[in-house]
Amino acid sequence: MNNEAIAKLLKLIAADPEKWEAYQKLAGLMLQNQEFHAAEQYLLQAISLKPDLLELRLQLANLHMRTQQFKAAHECYKQAIALNAKNANAYYLDARALKNLGRLPEAILRLRTVTKLNPQHMQAFSECVDLMLQAQQVEKAAEVLRQAIAAHPEYAHFHYRLGVLCQQMRATDEALACMNQAVQIQPDFAEAYHQRGLILQLQGSTQEALSSFNQAISYQPNLPVPYNNRGVILCQLGKYIEAISDFRQALQLNPGYASAYCNLGLALYENGDSDESYQCLGKAVQHAPNHAQARYYLSMLQLARGEYETGWPMYEARWHMFPDSQRPDLQRLWRGNSSLVGKTILLQAEMTLSDTLQFCRYIPLIKAFKPNQIIVAVPEELFDLLNEFWAQDASIFIIRQDGRPLPHFDVHCPMLSLPVAFNTLLDTIPATLPYLQISERHQQPWQQLLGPARRLRIGLNWCGDAGNKYDALRSIPLYLMAPLLHMEVEWHSLQKEFRREDHIMLKRFPMLECHHPALTNFTQTAGLIMQMDLVISADTAVAHLSAALGKQVWLLLPHQCHFRWLQYREDSPWYPGMRIFRQAHEESWESVIDRVHQAITDLLVIR
Repeated sequence: MNNEAIAKLLKLIAADPEKWEAYQKLAGLMLQNQEFHAAEQYLLQAISLKPDLLELRLQLANLHMRTQQFKAAHECYKQAIALNAKNANAYYLDARALKNLGRLPEAILRLRTVTKLNPQHMQAFSECVDLMLQAQQVEKAAEVLRQAIAAHPEYAHFHYRLGVLCQQMRATDEALACMNQAVQIQPDFAEAYHQRGLILQLQGSTQEALSSFNQAISYQPNLPVPYNNRGVILCQLGKYIEAISDFRQALQLNPGYASAYCNLGLALYENGDSDESYQCLGKAVQHAPNHAQARYYLSMLQLARGEYETGWPMYEARWHMFPDSQRPDLQRLWRGNSSLVGKTILLQAEMTLSDTLQFCRYIPLIKAFKPNQIIVAVPEELFDLLNEFWAQDASIFIIRQDGRPLPHFDVHCPMLSLPVAFNTLLDTIPATLPYLQISERHQQPWQQLLGPARRLRIGLNWCGDAGNKYDALRSIPLYLMAPLLHMEVEWHSLQKEFRREDHIMLKRFPMLECHHPALTNFTQTAGLIMQMDLVISADTAVAHLSAALGKQVWLLLPHQCHFRWLQYREDSPWYPGMRIFRQAHEESWESVIDRVHQAITDLLVIR
């Protein structure tokens, strides 16, 4: 059929070479036969006869696009635009040619022109936003979306996309308004409900976020991400069983979903299953080796198991959990494998006071590398204690970690990276006690105040900083200590601060001597600790300070505790001689206190 048509057109041209329509039709037939070169030649002939016909220029440009001759296509579109500067379609097609040439700014300008000439061209708005985001012009893309919404207020997807961009720009109120509008226009818009849930979660509206995730899942039950994010909300609400179910569903829908494995691992841990938690976090790292959160939490489980060879290096992933401004300068990070001769090294405290007290034991070991000076930046609360202890050593300079500019240093090492630098294993922990001391002048006032010990003298610390994430687990209500406080023992409170409920209970426990007005800093606390025969403490800095000073310490640990204490052990390789009274899963504190009561009874018998 094509051959007959072609023959007729060729005869027509032979009879009248000026028949431009015949050349155009021949070009169309050649395109059907995929004879692109012939089609191009016939179109050029038609254009030579009708140089001002827009339709022919566009046909030739489209042919060039089809054969991926994008530069030639762009030239043809330019010629078409010159013929009719108000033809929106020519600008739109030229934008596509420019995009393929990698000329994004020009393509964006073309699409902006299309939206001005024809605001009904929805695809131009969408593609313009796509290119702007590719060029990282987020604010300009948001402005184009606002124009698109003004032209098409009924199109839910424009509201949704603007909401996503506003969320990226941290304009959460506008983002939420956009998502609300999207679901109002399109009540089954699952993705909008999901994003709405994320925004509400950021705003702290947990229950509303949960409801929004529920709607997203009800409209699109086969997407894994909403299950994962609903699981996160359920974890925040303490509903770990339901959260675990959601994470498992997300993994059933996407078996390679690393974040769901990570979140499942965390939920299992919080629910008391550290073994499966360990497996899930391991799978998360298998699927996404650079997944910082999974590596961070897996490292802590490895360390809790005593797997120091892999755990300490992986624990360096903690830096990727913080903003860039808080990360150490990796270029100057000392890893223990280079000389410090003639150099100044900066050691920086991190995390908690307990961490500083535990890991400052490494400071003297660094002297073996013969640095010119060791600068140690510590929290204000520990400055007096540590500064006085190392005051006689000219090579160690203690400074306050208070945000002021740091002195010159050549290399640095965060304190919790010191175990990596020293390749610390369970059997190579620097555990010689005491590794801290307090001068006699800080002990004498307490000796005079307390006088000779009348009985077994025990210091008691039952709670820590209320702002700590795990404080509800580790701190013990004072009233639970009643069985101990009624024993024939001399009791002294090591608490610097009391909680409101403590003040009520202290009136019922006059046998517990309180010294909080005098405990103005850790130096004073250390002076008091040195007068004790035994310290019984919750998992706080007091326990670390007491052990570092060489005192006998009984540590009261919740079932879920810091990795430093390892799993299942009743002792600590970090503090030889420490005795751990560990709360079993779902065991009450009363039961733990009963065991402590029996241990004190045994101790009194021996004395």
